[in-house]
Amino acid sequence: MFWQISFWILIALIVLPFPFKVFEYLSGKDKSPMIVKVEEMANAIFMALGLVAFHGFLTDTVYLTSAFWKGWLLIAIAWSVLPIFWSPKLAYAAEVMGKNRMRILAGVSCILYLPLIFAVYFYAF
Repeated sequence: MFWQISFWILIALIVLPFPFKVFEYLSGKDKSPMIVKVEEMANAIFMALGLVAFHGFLTDTVYLTSAFWKGWLLIAIAWSVLPIFWSPKLAYAAEVMGKNRMRILAGVSCILYLPLIFAVYFYAF
């Protein structure tokens, strides 16, 4: 039950907002710098790809190869550690909401993404 709930929470956080974010970008409502938009979209697309493996884990269905998901997992872990050192999105968020709120939000998002990382790990191995 935990895995299904985690999967649907991540769908709600990654996939559902995507068209609205694209609309904000195209309409000019989002005033963030282009590098922040690129990082945000790349992250959303990459993590959405991980949801395919999460679904495969839940349904015991094979999508792509184990080697592909192992590679995805390595990139996802590196991508999760990189913002500690450099992230335009987090730097922009710190400007907008302050460093403490940004750190709290970043910590919460890391916790929310942990089930995805573990599900892909279990799926790949």
